[in-house]
Amino acid sequence: MPELRLSPASRERRDAALRSAARAVAAAVPRVRAALAALAAGAIVGAGAAVACRAERPPGATSAVGGPAAPAPGTPAGQAAPAGVSAPYAHFPNLALDRNVPVPMRDGIVLRADVYRPDAPGKYPTLVYRTPYGKDDLFESGSEPTIGRAAHSGYAVVVQDVRGRYHSDGEFLPYHQEGKDGHDTIEWAAAQPWSNGRVGTFGLSYPGAVQWLAAMETPPHLVSIFPAMTFATGRHFFYFAGAFNHDWMRWIELYIAPDVRLRKGLRGATSEKEAEAAWNRLKWQWEYFLPIRDFPLLKDVAPWYYDWLAHPDDSDYWAFADVVAAHAKIAVPALNFSSWYDSNYGPLGATANWSGMRKNGATELARRGQRLILGPWDHGDPGESETKVGELEFGPSMTLDYYGQVIRWHDRWLKGIRNGIDEGPPVRLFVMGDNVWRDENEWPLARTEYTPHYLRGAGRANTASGDGRLSKDPPPGGGGQAGGETQAGAPASEPPDRYLYDPRRPVVIENFEVMGPYDRSRLQSRQDVLVYTTDALPEDVEVTGPITVHLWAASSAVDTDFCVMLYDVHPDGRAFNLMPNEAGMVRARYRDSESAPSLLTPNEPAEFVIEQMVTSNVFKKGHRMRLDVTSSRFPSFDRNPNTGDPFGTSDRMVAARQTVFHDAAHPSRVILPIIPRGSGK
Repeated sequence: MPELRLSPASRERRDAALRSAARAVAAAVPRVRAALAALAAGAIVGAGAAVACRAERPPGATSAVGGPAAPAPGTPAGQAAPAGVSAPYAHFPNLALDRNVPVPMRDGIVLRADVYRPDAPGKYPTLVYRTPYGKDDLFESGSEPTIGRAAHSGYAVVVQDVRGRYHSDGEFLPYHQEGKDGHDTIEWAAAQPWSNGRVGTFGLSYPGAVQWLAAMETPPHLVSIFPAMTFATGRHFFYFAGAFNHDWMRWIELYIAPDVRLRKGLRGATSEKEAEAAWNRLKWQWEYFLPIRDFPLLKDVAPWYYDWLAHPDDSDYWAFADVVAAHAKIAVPALNFSSWYDSNYGPLGATANWSGMRKNGATELARRGQRLILGPWDHGDPGESETKVGELEFGPSMTLDYYGQVIRWHDRWLKGIRNGIDEGPPVRLFVMGDNVWRDENEWPLARTEYTPHYLRGAGRANTASGDGRLSKDPPPGGGGQAGGETQAGAPASEPPDRYLYDPRRPVVIENFEVMGPYDRSRLQSRQDVLVYTTDALPEDVEVTGPITVHLWAASSAVDTDFCVMLYDVHPDGRAFNLMPNEAGMVRARYRDSESAPSLLTPNEPAEFVIEQMVTSNVFKKGHRMRLDVTSSRFPSFDRNPNTGDPFGTSDRMVAARQTVFHDAAHPSRVILPIIPRGSGK
């Protein structure tokens, strides 16, 4: 899923694999030394002793993209293990592995899974992990450590390629297919002789989304889920307030298209390495291509992408991704896990699913069994020793054993172990600035003081060097009107700010492929960016919760975009974004409704309510708060051409003259969730 803006697969498989491999090598040293000592003592007489670290790959394994499945341990070189044949797993003692086990779906399509389990007779609680990124190398590379840790903890673990990917049959239709297929896989797993019938799920990003989509189908044997960094609704995922999430193109080309081309014999890159090389060479040409719906590269490999583009309005089409609407049917405890610098659908999804399930879950157990964890990470498995995100250091207190959390969560529900993970306050937040974890009883926090901070200035807020101010004081009275004058012809209380938005020269996030906090002060030197900043703060100020901007603006165009971002400005002038790139956007035609768009009347002021923003940050004494306003954030979002033409169908563009009002009649403001210092919980 735009896994995107950083790339799900790269975080979920490549980056996590590198971190896990490093940890595994260090952890393996004592075992290797012990094995060598035992060998010297004559205790080991064979060459097959299992002392390899978890990042080691079996002989004959290749890249997960387009590569063959590794032969089952114990299979002679060059001879593939029959699908479904169980054997002890030579690389790790006491584990058995069944490769490419066929899992029939209700429509006759066969998906394939690897099953890891203790190498001993018995029935085990079962975990299911479903992925579009290729299952073959997840365990050996160490890129999904939960598999090995769970199997060694007494679980059977089913790791499956989703429909139409790698070893599984059928046609890949992202997200649409995962509800029924997830249901059928869970019920199949529960019926196997090695399962005790109690099933849980885990995974991050796409493997996180499939858990909610399966839970919407109410499989009887599903007991608990751990959906990490995923969405609650397609309208905060494929689109944000009507603006298309343009990172889908990159996700498809890098992580989906290679396997599709390989399966169908299509021309183009058939490995992630080839796709990445092409992307690095041609990405800006592809990003700027218009009309979006005519982009040729993905026509053969992802026809569903163009279907998404053909449905910009909210409608029944998006019901397949509406988890919120299904909360009342879902009857399982969930640990909702995300982060402040996840793709924006992550924190929005985690908080919405937590709140919705607490209120509307199908059973008392489901309602009571919701937990929420929000950390400072970006999109991907949090490293156990990771202390830096983007350009900011958060210190050793930010570290968290994510994989251990998964095991503990399912131990509680699948094994009945009262380990405390479901006890105490249900919300755990990392408060940036103070850089501490804090437990809370609710979200948003009950003690929040929603405090308006007004956009102020004398009409020259362009760039960080302009006169734009952010103040608790509202603009003075005077009956100001949209045109900048009172009805009597006197000057309005404050003149508006103006800028020109030209979609041919958008505001570009140059490092859009990475996530996290970065110094964006360079962007705030552009004339098409309005900047409003507080004075240096005399004391620490905590902002934790949802943020809303009420922007009074007008445009010379019939449709346009407005986007805002909140920053923590350090004393040295660096301005760090407090939310992901996708936060704080509105497409003008959807200002009142995403299902019933309406164009603007040119140059007539309108109030734009911009939401979809959450954070937890303490602005330290001497820092400043900053809000900027502009009309593009490219290529995280497509460029609005300002024409009002049907979305994605034209290459025609016009410049728009934008006006932002902040007088008494049009008090543009940001509502900040202020948490009183020292107030306790």
